[in-house]
Amino acid sequence: MILPLLAGCAGSDSSVRAVIRRDLPAPPAYLAPVAVPEPKTGEHAVAVAARERAGRLKANSIIRNARAQWEKLRKTYRQGR
Repeated sequence: MILPLLAGCAGSDSSVRAVIRRDLPAPPAYLAPVAVPEPKTGEHAVAVAARERAGRLKANSIIRNARAQWEKLRKTYRQGR
């Protein structure tokens, strides 16, 4: 009874290596640029626009840098380094 189990373990090394992949998934969804909603009625448009633009520029800068780091990680991982 135990002999078939041990025989299966002895030959599993090559099949285990076939399962290991050198590929990471695409970046997480939260690393996508964000859409900024339109100002609500009654809000001062210039103040809202300035606030929204500043937030969008900062967020997109963070996202752009994170995506570049993620892609570099994917490339390095794929090459097995």
